[in-house]
Amino acid sequence: MHDFKGLLAKASEKGIISADQQEKMENLLVEQSAASKFDGLDLTLEQAKDFEDHNLDEAAEAPRLIRGFHDVLITIGLLTALGGLWALGTAFAVIPAVVILAEIFVRRQNLALPAFVLTLVLAAAVPMSIFGLLRGDESPLVLSGIFVAQAIALGLFYWRYRVPVALASLILAGFGVAFFLAMSIYQEATGIPFDHESNAQIFGLIGFLLSGGLFWVALRYDIQDRERVTRRSDVAFWLHLATAPMLLYSMFLMIFGSNGFWWSSNPTASDALIAVILITVMILVGIVIDRRAFVTSGLLSLGVALYTITASVGITLSSIGAFSFLAVGIIVLVLGTGWHFLRKSVVHKLPDSWQSVLPPVEG
Repeated sequence: MHDFKGLLAKASEKGIISADQQEKMENLLVEQSAASKFDGLDLTLEQAKDFEDHNLDEAAEAPRLIRGFHDVLITIGLLTALGGLWALGTAFAVIPAVVILAEIFVRRQNLALPAFVLTLVLAAAVPMSIFGLLRGDESPLVLSGIFVAQAIALGLFYWRYRVPVALASLILAGFGVAFFLAMSIYQEATGIPFDHESNAQIFGLIGFLLSGGLFWVALRYDIQDRERVTRRSDVAFWLHLATAPMLLYSMFLMIFGSNGFWWSSNPTASDALIAVILITVMILVGIVIDRRAFVTSGLLSLGVALYTITASVGITLSSIGAFSFLAVGIIVLVLGTGWHFLRKSVVHKLPDSWQSVLPPVEG
């Protein structure tokens, strides 16, 4: 399908067919492809597009971003051009450039990697543009307003181009709005400055509650696509990728405060043990929901925790780092090679009502 769509794009560029004819032919191609894949289902065009250009390998978790070196080459050109434009002008100049480029490479050519990069550039350019006008005003209410502007821009971008990471970023922007609004209310109620160190555990509590809400949203997208064949799975992937570290470090802030565990000058073995327990819980959650993001989010902290524990038992300094790297590497390899076996062992012990909404277990 991708080769034929590329041929249609070239035909349109050379004037052999019109842009309207290209779009109609691509829509017909999508409908026929989805109908053959999902025989017996009466799919609308929008539903058919939901299956389009997705990696249909059920074992694959991440969305497919690269279909060939052409995508990489275009992306390098986009990053170079937009980086130069940002350096020469301002972030404001980047925003219309992103829209123009998206019309070409997302709307017309349907390139996944450029779509991903353009979304991230837009998500960064909008708040940076506004922040540059505020001359250092970093009050939580102002920061909340910046996230509102980012959410509006991402919402419009998603409405136009239907890029999954744009919807995920829109939801994350909503998290930013809620977080800074909560901090603004807290600051007004207590009179404690926004950057006061004693706020660390409040930061952690609010962050944990909101991250839990994001996790629930991501799970809802997963439940709606247990087989992971639509764009809902892509949205869930990006949400889990962002939510997992936010959950973990929110818990660290709640437990350790502003001067605890690995950001402390002298973390203790008990701190490290607590961290290992939290990371283990995160890994188990990742296994159950079949999302490896919950494993990768704690690797840095796991390495620091193992380093701290081995140092406390008197292992020579020259061996501590090597042991930590070796242990983390072995854990990652075991999880990677035995992922499906671990899922089968854990998920089959869960209630049937849970198993019915979780991604299917292989084997």
